[in-house]
Amino acid sequence: MKNKKIKITILDFDDIKNPLLGAGQARATLEVGKRLVKMGHKVKVICSKFPGYQDRIENGIEYVHVGIGTKNIKINNALYILLLPFYVTKIKGADIIIECFTAPTSTLFSPLFTKIPVVALPTSFEADRFSKLYHMPFDKVERLGLKFYKYFLPYTKSFDKKIKSVNKRAITKIVPEGVGKEFFKIKQNTPKHILFLGRFDMNQKGIDLLLSAYEKIADKVNYSLIMAGYGSDENKIKSMVKKLGIQKKVIFVGGAFGEKKEKLLSNALYVAFPSRHEGFSLFSLEALASGLPLIGFDIPGLSWATPNVALKARRFDINEYSKLLVKATDNKLIYEMRKDARIFAKKYAWDNVANEFESFFYYVLSKEGRQK
Repeated sequence: MKNKKIKITILDFDDIKNPLLGAGQARATLEVGKRLVKMGHKVKVICSKFPGYQDRIENGIEYVHVGIGTKNIKINNALYILLLPFYVTKIKGADIIIECFTAPTSTLFSPLFTKIPVVALPTSFEADRFSKLYHMPFDKVERLGLKFYKYFLPYTKSFDKKIKSVNKRAITKIVPEGVGKEFFKIKQNTPKHILFLGRFDMNQKGIDLLLSAYEKIADKVNYSLIMAGYGSDENKIKSMVKKLGIQKKVIFVGGAFGEKKEKLLSNALYVAFPSRHEGFSLFSLEALASGLPLIGFDIPGLSWATPNVALKARRFDINEYSKLLVKATDNKLIYEMRKDARIFAKKYAWDNVANEFESFFYYVLSKEGRQK
């Protein structure tokens, strides 16, 4: 069975080269996919079109784009969701389909449109949040959809529990995200700033909470707050900074990739991670591997990070969060945490993730009688 080369089709809305998104799941798809290819498997990704998209082969992975490539990501997302069942019915020759859950409904009901085993990857698993945001019953769609899947690869125990509360027959294997070796090699310079790096989504990423907390202690710490990223809420965020009167200490640097990202990590004291909601953030692992502890809130999406690498305030308590931002500037505390962060991150590696995926796929094929 282990000698069988598996043909894998991944349904992932995002693409690492998509300028409108290019988020963590796209990176995970690339990192796991290229390792599966090196193991001898065949990997194809079906993702959404975007301006300037190109069907291509990258690191042995075949990328095929569907839908419509407008500059509006919400339109692209809607068309991808609506058209995907049509493309799923046309998938031939694959042994396994991986469906990356997609906002706002999470589940895309792929098992209804194919006889090929579908493994669900709950990358976006917050339909309840989108229901409240848009006043639509996305949470009901998510719960209904979960019942049609048999196999899941949740990132955390909380995701596993959520799946099994709806689908008691679910077969699951908890496999966390991974981190690249390059982040362990980043040099730690004398810290110059506190770093926030992520999508400029005010609500999900808790940027309003961070700015409100930082405003309380901006004059008490000798570190500026670097805001690295981009997104639809950028003007709203800059307006809030101006309203709070902290524009001299909050510095916007745009998107951060490659050497720019490495330099920001190298010069940071710690990472502000104020998210209200997270699945399993890739950047949080990259920060820890770079030797940077996380200062966040006690949310399920950060439950995997232990106290020696992450300080967590009560959920969305701005006063307590501001105190932790100050506490983490204590030299003795933060330098111990910085050492522990790299040690902690070593158990998360993309090679391990790919091996866990492969093992689970062989199990699925044996269960489905497709091992020959």
